[in-house]
Amino acid sequence: MREKIDDKTLQEAHILLHPIRYRIVELLAEKPMHINEISRVMGDERRFVTYHLRLLEECGFLSSKYKISPEKKSKGKSLKIYKTTERVEQTISKLREQWTK
Repeated sequence: MREKIDDKTLQEAHILLHPIRYRIVELLAEKPMHINEISRVMGDERRFVTYHLRLLEECGFLSSKYKISPEKKSKGKSLKIYKTTERVEQTISKLREQWTK
């Protein structure tokens, strides 16, 4: 009989596997990006992406830091750069492990 997946893992899976959030995590696993890049690649409005980035960061799936832009168009502006954390892989591994038991 398959072991029951604990509530915390289910909650993390629910957050991580939402279609928009999963796509964001996929993009950021390839390379760190700022919100304008993410919005442009996804074709979504910045406000929708902001909501999902905030939730992913609050749950520990993303981290961010500010960096000064070297780009000509935005030179000298502070950009918040997002990247994935180890928690993404940990959660996915935990799901796989519990699912295969």
